Amino acid sequence: MKRFAIAALSATLLLSLSSANAAEEKYVTIGTGGQTGVYYVVGQSICKLVNRGQSKHGIKCTAPSTGGSVANLNAIRAGEQDMGVAQSDQQYKALKGEGDFEAAGPFKELRAVFAVHPESFTVVARKDSGIKTFDDLKGKRVNIGNPGSGQRATMDALMKEKGWDNSVFQLASELKAAEQAQALC
Repeated sequence: MKRFAIAALSATLLLSLSSANAAEEKYVTIGTGGQTGVYYVVGQSICKLVNRGQSKHGIKCTAPSTGGSVANLNAIRAGEQDMGVAQSDQQYKALKGEGDFEAAGPFKELRAVFAVHPESFTVVARKDSGIKTFDDLKGKRVNIGNPGSGQRATMDALMKEKGWDNSVFQLASELKAAEQAQALC
């Protein structure tokens, strides 16, 4: 009888704790990128998995579309997001307080949780454009990336290294991922 009472008390306690946890919903926000990009899909997929078990753990996950890597890192620092998907070079710069993060200083509390995939910088041009090297971009219509994106930060770093500014291009567009393919047509 004593064992039954202990088991019943334990079961009641566990049930009441899980009910309390479910009542105390916690929210997690993961910054992503443009809605047609990989970062958005990654954030949405993580939240889908987390939200499947919401009744068990009480965590609700959202993954809004954002400006990308730099915007996500700034939002994490400001406490506006809990997590964010970002290029590793931009994470490093945020950690060290370099580049776009120089004014804010080192972000020593920043931690990497996982890597999605390695990212290289790729220049895509139409076959008839005459572009064979990076220097051939001068005088051309170029997408430098939308503000707040890792793509933009990488392009800014390359232009700085070359001693260039936007005036070296015929047109310097700030296209989002969804707009880039159409711009080649």
